[in-house]
Amino acid sequence: MPKSLNSLMKHLRESGIAICGSTQKRRLKNIGYYHGYKGYRFAGKASNKLPLTNFSQIAALYDFDTQLKSLLYPRVMQIETALKNYTLEAVLYDSCSESFEDIWRKSLTDYRSHKGAAYSRAWEKRLRLRGEIDGLIFRNHKNRDVIGHFRDADKDIPIWAIFEVMTLGNFGSFYDCLNKRVKTSIVNDLGMPTNLESERRLRDIIYALKDLRNAVAHNGVILDVRFRTSSINTGVAQLLKQELGVAGIDFADITDYIVLITYLMRQIRLTKTECKQFISGYETILESIHAELPFNIYSKIIKTDARRKLRAARYFLSRDR
Repeated sequence: MPKSLNSLMKHLRESGIAICGSTQKRRLKNIGYYHGYKGYRFAGKASNKLPLTNFSQIAALYDFDTQLKSLLYPRVMQIETALKNYTLEAVLYDSCSESFEDIWRKSLTDYRSHKGAAYSRAWEKRLRLRGEIDGLIFRNHKNRDVIGHFRDADKDIPIWAIFEVMTLGNFGSFYDCLNKRVKTSIVNDLGMPTNLESERRLRDIIYALKDLRNAVAHNGVILDVRFRTSSINTGVAQLLKQELGVAGIDFADITDYIVLITYLMRQIRLTKTECKQFISGYETILESIHAELPFNIYSKIIKTDARRKLRAARYFLSRDR
């Protein structure tokens, strides 16, 4: 049987967390026990408990997480749209067609660059992509006009319409299956370096963004990067060190995602002012949470080198043309 709000407050007190009064009771009701306390009592994994002693600390963590999502959501969506558009342009040029069938034959041919077991894996990956695309069309043909219009006209669905309904995960699979000619065109357009296998690094970046984007869009907890579903290739850290001069990136801290997004904002030609405002927004949020939490809680979420990384990113912006 679900606990009443008073019972939940009693349970919190029995767990060593001070909570009392109508204001904190109302705040617990607004945050929610399961999404609030349950979600913010640990950092990263359930075994890494935070030394919480007061409900105000839980409320501060909740506010911190909410502010992060408000800061990140528009930028992540902006980058997702831009990356899809850069890719769409390169694919249309390479295939000389907007027909998915033509693109499938001419541009989604990465598997041909492999041999042996790698060829088989790439071939299977391409086949899974086909299943993903067919699934997208099936799920969206009734409730999305951008798909239904072409179905009703008995016409091939153009690639741009498919891109409209793609998730970032679908897009990552699509990019991964493109031939190197198209990938190179995309990274060149983005101004990424030629000496760090940027074609592969962009794939890794897309998948890293996918996890963050899903967590932000579905109101998951993001402050401790628990949304990360797999390790991120160390080549991305090498890229950011070379391009921005930011060392120590390992994506175990939300600050590293701030640095990555700052880099991508610049690569899609957003202004230095916009990038600096993004960093300033994060710094303001950090200052607020640092003032509200004791160090033994704050340090479990934000690494001590966060400000160094942000200074390095600012320096990159000051010297970038």
